[in-house]
Amino acid sequence: MRRLVLLLLFAALALAQTPTGEPPPDLSPEVFRIASELRCPVCQGESAAESNAGVSQEMRRQIAEMLKEGKSEEAIKQYFVERYGEWILYAPPRRGINWLLWLAPLIGLLVIGYGLWRYLKVAQAREAELALSEEELKALERRLEEE
Repeated sequence: MRRLVLLLLFAALALAQTPTGEPPPDLSPEVFRIASELRCPVCQGESAAESNAGVSQEMRRQIAEMLKEGKSEEAIKQYFVERYGEWILYAPPRRGINWLLWLAPLIGLLVIGYGLWRYLKVAQAREAELALSEEELKALERRLEEE
């Protein structure tokens, strides 16, 4: 019974969370959209829009101020890149060494595919070497019958 009560409590807490795809009521959609493309400098795996850390709250406030000043989205992102580095962006730019990040999954799949292909080719060759011809098989059957 206790487990059921705890399970219901955890389910209620999970349902009470605000959905991450929608901005909170106190945050404009544009600020939320820009902040969701930036990482929280303190939290792991959370955007500045989702995090409740003080740094993220300050980032959202700065984004709102910059938008009021008329700065573009790119200018705002560039401000945070200059301050924290390119890792602050959830989608790193596709240039320079960052191309390796974008291509690494494809390269990995190609290497694994090639390795599997080579393994199967070698396995087939070994199987062909070990396979007996019909003549050898008949000769072995005759030997067994004689013994």
